[in-house]
Amino acid sequence: MKIISKKNCSYLALLVLIFIKVFCFFFDIHISILNLVLFGSLFFVFMLLFPKSFHNRNYQRSLTKTVLILVISYYILYYLLGLIIGFSYNFYDTSLVGIIYNTFIFILPLLLREKVREKFVRIYKNKKAYIFITIIFICYEVFSSSFFSFEDNEQLLSNLFSIVMPCILENILLTYLASISEVKTIYAYFIPSLVSKYFVPVLPDLDWFYRLLLQIILYICIYSFVSNEYLLKVLRRSPRVEKGQNIFYFLSLSVVILLGLFVAGFFKYQPVAILTYSMDPVFTRGDAVVIKKTDALEKKSLQKDDIIQYKRKDTMVIHRIIDIVDDDGERGYILKGDNNDSKDPFIVYDNQIVGKVTLIIPKVGYPSVWLSEFLHSNGEAEVEIGR
Repeated sequence: MKIISKKNCSYLALLVLIFIKVFCFFFDIHISILNLVLFGSLFFVFMLLFPKSFHNRNYQRSLTKTVLILVISYYILYYLLGLIIGFSYNFYDTSLVGIIYNTFIFILPLLLREKVREKFVRIYKNKKAYIFITIIFICYEVFSSSFFSFEDNEQLLSNLFSIVMPCILENILLTYLASISEVKTIYAYFIPSLVSKYFVPVLPDLDWFYRLLLQIILYICIYSFVSNEYLLKVLRRSPRVEKGQNIFYFLSLSVVILLGLFVAGFFKYQPVAILTYSMDPVFTRGDAVVIKKTDALEKKSLQKDDIIQYKRKDTMVIHRIIDIVDDDGERGYILKGDNNDSKDPFIVYDNQIVGKVTLIIPKVGYPSVWLSEFLHSNGEAEVEIGR
């Protein structure tokens, strides 16, 4: 009965934590030290309920070292990437006063949170407990973020993938690390991340897509290496089996990376979903085409009847070249959609051209079409969109 009572108290303490956070969110209560007070109180409650310390696991140092090497390597590559794409100033104050403030207001509560996670997971070694504490901390983090501050569907989607998705993946990883190791291993992942976020004055200027992609790569690498080491040293699995699993992990990771970079337009070729009927029957709404990006020399070799993608203000258009003209000494293109009654009402120049259509893939673009319609209301188009 005593154990059940402690168990109920620990679950209740976590529920009270999320209740207070949600209450403050809905009533717009902002207290800078709230996180420190709540997680400090939660840590104190868990120390009273479960004062007994755990014995160090003999493989702990190896797991901690593995995670630390992976995370440090990740951030070295992360900042080297900034040398290529550029840096932006950190949102947080990174002066000496700011670092002290960030340490007590942001970092210390998270370190206390991870100690609570470790105690909870180590005491209740079952999937229900793992899922429960992961959901609690995910909800707490989401209600602490700017996720609900969006003005349109596009910003909602951006918040979903830049705030909620990393939060979910990170908390799943942290709970997994707590289940097989100790808080030192969690800190080996967490502290470099917090230092980068709250102490470094500049950060690589990446948009949410590339940040999410890099984080997924890091999480997969940590899970792969740590689980492999855990299985070998603790569960005594066959190295041959684990080698096969590692090959599968890395192949899967490579596919995810290449696919993400391909969709994002990192390579010479990029897929584009077709939203209208203007080029029917060559390709139509819901199809996808692969665009070969053209450099200055390749643009000079474009000919009549080539199908190209060009940018007009904030709109991308894919139409066929029907004529090439000389406009005051500058090469210009007259375009028209095959299914349109009239040509496009303006001349297109080399600096507007993105690339040339090289491949058509029927029907695979519908998910992007539906997503685009969800994010953007249909405005008045400057060119015909087909019959």
